[in-house]
Amino acid sequence: MLTLAEELILLILDDDTGKVVTESLIGINYALAGSILMDLALRSKIDTDLENLLVVDPTPTGIDGLDEFLDKINSSEETHSTSHWVSLFSFYGPDIQKNALDMLVDRGILKQEEKKVLWVFGVRRYPVIDDKEEKEVKHRIIHLLLSEDIPTPHDVVLMCLVDTCNLLPNILSNKEIEYHRTRIDQIKHLDLIGQEVSKSISILRADLAALLLQH
Repeated sequence: MLTLAEELILLILDDDTGKVVTESLIGINYALAGSILMDLALRSKIDTDLENLLVVDPTPTGIDGLDEFLDKINSSEETHSTSHWVSLFSFYGPDIQKNALDMLVDRGILKQEEKKVLWVFGVRRYPVIDDKEEKEVKHRIIHLLLSEDIPTPHDVVLMCLVDTCNLLPNILSNKEIEYHRTRIDQIKHLDLIGQEVSKSISILRADLAALLLQH
């Protein structure tokens, strides 16, 4: 199974250009940070409540992109909230993204290409080799919204990330999103980490808007 970071990258990767496309680089960094915590939670490595996030099993998962962050939490001398770790890990967003891309290349889902711009600057692209996984992710999201099935924990956190990063317009029309908004919000509220990611990005966007108004 793909990690949540890998699934997220597949959804923000432009199929035509092979480049990661997102409206908010800061927003995607927060979402990627959240994906790490969510994957650790799904693997029963951490647990969280309204105030604290705790390591319940420090045993490595065997996935490099997860274990280094599990170690960071486990080695902390103090207990911190989920929002603290989301904010801290957001600074590692580019590293998380690169690791997810490398894993997708290793799986044979993407290929890596280097293209020279003006004969000097190298631009890295990741064209899709096999779009089966991308289609499967989109299908799961659509099925989740159209049915009354109880979502799996994995799909709950995926929905949180997809909506937080404003990726639903890549899957559904604006009219369809509006129609299913109640269902989307119901699913999102099933996960505490996803709520913290959404809250962090909302606060960040409000702060940025306030700064722009001052200039």
